[in-house]
Amino acid sequence: MEGLQKINPYMSRAESIIALMQSCQRDGTTTTEPENPMKAANLDNVDCPICNNTGYILRVDEEGIQWSRPCECMKKRVSLRNIEDSGLRDLVKRYSFDNYQTPGEAQKKIKQKAEMFVKSDAPFFIISGLTGSGKTHICTAICKALIEDNWKTKYMVWRTDAAHLKSIVNEGPAYEKEINRLRNVPVLYIDDFYKGSISEADVNLAFTILNDRYNGEGKKTIISTEMPITELLRVDAATCGRIVERARGYTLQAPNENWRLKGG
Repeated sequence: MEGLQKINPYMSRAESIIALMQSCQRDGTTTTEPENPMKAANLDNVDCPICNNTGYILRVDEEGIQWSRPCECMKKRVSLRNIEDSGLRDLVKRYSFDNYQTPGEAQKKIKQKAEMFVKSDAPFFIISGLTGSGKTHICTAICKALIEDNWKTKYMVWRTDAAHLKSIVNEGPAYEKEINRLRNVPVLYIDDFYKGSISEADVNLAFTILNDRYNGEGKKTIISTEMPITELLRVDAATCGRIVERARGYTLQAPNENWRLKGG
């Protein structure tokens, strides 16, 4: 009876659902804060006639004992909840591997490397390029594929999110809660890393977030930046050196073309 769980008669129906939903979470994707799995069961945009939206399937064996297992729809429900929680909801509607254009060899290589990264154990992926060169598209496509594989993901826009974190750095628990979320989430996507002026506070913040991810196991970090890799190393050798080291094989340069202006 692989995949089935014996129903505990002393458990409420809600508790049973929670236990079942927890069992279908991907290993290694826990965060510092416990998640209420019932959130995923309450999504309105999944209608499953197989389980009637309970999230589980029941069966009775020949001895009359009732068993249950998570319904296949749970994978979709968890994936949708992860998209909502990631901050990427609008981006994943527009960007995927399927609609990433590959008119030249450079774009073909970028797509190939991105797809390889999703399937690999590699911890870091970084792509540099001008605005409009497809960096956000390919990084979002990576995140979408990982979310569909049930990786919990967080999207960070460096310029705005870094400014917010620096503004609450002296607020103790509030700061620690937000910084720990970025340190510990299984997949972190930092968009436009080091965009704008770079202060000592920015360098300290980058180290605080990325050094933990550099040393940790079972995490993936995706970074897009307009700065050339050589410039990143010049302004912040300590943190960016770690990124390049861990992104070996997945340090890419986008073509110097603005695909937004071309309608791409």
